[in-house]
Amino acid sequence: MTIEQKKISLINWIANLEDEVTLDQIAGFQKSSLDKHSDAIVELLRIADTEPEENLTRHTNVGDILKMK
Repeated sequence: MTIEQKKISLINWIANLEDEVTLDQIAGFQKSSLDKHSDAIVELLRIADTEPEENLTRHTNVGDILKMK
């Protein structure tokens, strides 16, 4: 089963769930997953904040960054 098929299967399963306890458990898993990502983002922001100004890349949009490469 491909990752896309797994996602569709899970979406269908969740959409048909009637058990609120299971839905709460899934929501808890989602929140804990997001919390882990947000911690990583905060850490990257802290690292960027400690970088000297001359090492930072100034940009206004993705197109400008892609042109730099």
